[in-house]
Amino acid sequence: MAEQATKSVLFVCLGNICRSPIAEAVFRKLVTDQNISENWRVDSAATSGYEIGNAPDYRGQNCMKRHGIPMSHVARSAKLNGVWRFKSW
Repeated sequence: MAEQATKSVLFVCLGNICRSPIAEAVFRKLVTDQNISENWRVDSAATSGYEIGNAPDYRGQNCMKRHGIPMSHVARSAKLNGVWRFKSW
């Protein structure tokens, strides 16, 4: 089988404690379940600095637990996270 190129996806939201970490966790589960996680670089980040260093919102954590989706995350800034790594050009 031919080796596939690594693809990148960066999920971004305002604080990186709700939407983007949930999207990251769900996407990671999808690619893991399809046995293609080695072909993907997945991350999430914030557009603001309000929540940097904080855990995801408890409601999102509870939802992920109910659905059996692992989510270990600490809010990070898109600027500090190296968004340039995710550019496709």
